[in-house]
Amino acid sequence: MRNRILRRFGWIVTLILPLYLAGCGWLCPVDPPPTIYSLDNNASGAIETKNNIVNMTVVSKDANDLKAEYRAGFIQGKLQGDIVVSARDNAWDLAYLLDPSHSFPKQLGPTQEELDTAADILNANYAAFLQYLNAPDTEAVTAYRLKRLLFRMLGIYHGLTLNQPAGLDFSGDWLPNTGYFTAAELALGYETTGITFMDIYFINAYCDLMDIVAYATELAVNGVTLLDPPDKCSAFLKRVGDEIILTHNTWQGFLSQTMTQTMVVNDDWVTLNAVCPGMIGSGTDFGYNNKGIMFNETTHRVSKTEARTEHLWTFWRATLAEQFSASIPEFFEAISLDNSGTYLNGYMLVDANTRETGLVEMSYRCFVFYRSTGGDYAVTSKSMDGEACSTDYDNEMVTADYLMGINYPASLQVRSDLQSTDNRPARREQFRTLLPGVIDVETAKAVITYTDPANPLSIFGRWDLGYGETPYPKQIPDGSIDAKVGTTGMVRAFMRLSGILDTSASNTGFWMLYGSPKVNDTPFIWSESLWSDQKLRDVPDRVDGRFTLMPLYLR
Repeated sequence: MRNRILRRFGWIVTLILPLYLAGCGWLCPVDPPPTIYSLDNNASGAIETKNNIVNMTVVSKDANDLKAEYRAGFIQGKLQGDIVVSARDNAWDLAYLLDPSHSFPKQLGPTQEELDTAADILNANYAAFLQYLNAPDTEAVTAYRLKRLLFRMLGIYHGLTLNQPAGLDFSGDWLPNTGYFTAAELALGYETTGITFMDIYFINAYCDLMDIVAYATELAVNGVTLLDPPDKCSAFLKRVGDEIILTHNTWQGFLSQTMTQTMVVNDDWVTLNAVCPGMIGSGTDFGYNNKGIMFNETTHRVSKTEARTEHLWTFWRATLAEQFSASIPEFFEAISLDNSGTYLNGYMLVDANTRETGLVEMSYRCFVFYRSTGGDYAVTSKSMDGEACSTDYDNEMVTADYLMGINYPASLQVRSDLQSTDNRPARREQFRTLLPGVIDVETAKAVITYTDPANPLSIFGRWDLGYGETPYPKQIPDGSIDAKVGTTGMVRAFMRLSGILDTSASNTGFWMLYGSPKVNDTPFIWSESLWSDQKLRDVPDRVDGRFTLMPLYLR
């Protein structure tokens, strides 16, 4: 008997060992090593996939900041390649799938007329953005930093469409206005092999654009949308001794290609969770920069707003704030440069240098700012219309020890302005019960991924199952698709790095999980869902993964 077992085991070894040594992926799945792209010794990047998380780092150094940004974007375009095209098409499909009324687009995949409508809005906003940059009353440092972000966006586009970087004027006097692009480059595409500049703008401005559409005359009455407002993320901030923990999970639809992205451009570095490839910033807003500022964001549930096309949209202001702010007041200033009434969010903030924490919330007419060094929050407001903005707030959501983010504004003024509703009320009670028990990273990870199997509309939740506590029921392929946890200690370690690309370096950033909540031990699986015929582009059938301490690829 023993000899028969050994003989059989020997046959197994004989069959399996060569496959193992050859790296047989179906026996022992192994993430491939990073792919590296380099322009020269001063500009290079790396990308790889770890546990279903695309992880990218780009380093670009040049005496000219605009050129450094452009080259960083070019490398990003080369590294991400076709997955950016997938991000564009996935965004269009999510616009249909996540809106039960199917208002825009009206079918899976936009018509040419719908593409043209969206392109007209985006082009109008881009023209207004360029006008803002050139306006004499725009503060010079702000204009210069926004120009840097614009050159990065142009670089991403050129990285996807050109073999080599273009010879551009980086003096700051020239900008890529609409005359620089062909008509085709300013149009939008869907399921085309190529990509346009306006497609890149669409990917970055998606949330702002969809708010413009939702509050268009035919879809709103007196500024109140007839649609069910979209549902977004869960988040919290917690003080634990000398450390501050910041967390977030993204509700963005199960086609989202959520990823990690680290950009080192001259002296300005940021590591963040990008909602998809092709982004100049986060879009879902979680991360930290090398000045010590941590940030996350939860989107307010909005019924009423005044969405404005020809204003500085939130994606520009948020990216500006997240990359360049060196203090919480600087973040406040950047995010409140304008109010477009689109993509209205609450941003939790931490200064790892001073241990100050903050929160900014916004309606279409007010910004409300909260600051604390460990005690009660001092609250101020900024009115955009000259009328009063109250500083009263919900003291269960904003406490000296923690902040909770549930898409329902803590500010009573913002809540009233937006006619906001709490459509997943269990999250508030779950946070209230669980947050006192957060004492370290592991307990933070457990709370930000908490799911009540009897009520999947939890902190870490799902809409696809068709049940859960909500006054606004619906069944869509949406829910938590990731979770992140960071600490002030991680930020300080990031600040001490040299900023040199090195794929062998052991330095790490924040914890991230790609995946959906498991109910009855099962995550969301496209092929077993109501949407089993959905085309999958660079997203897995099984939306699942595990927490990973993400490599930074930096010395």
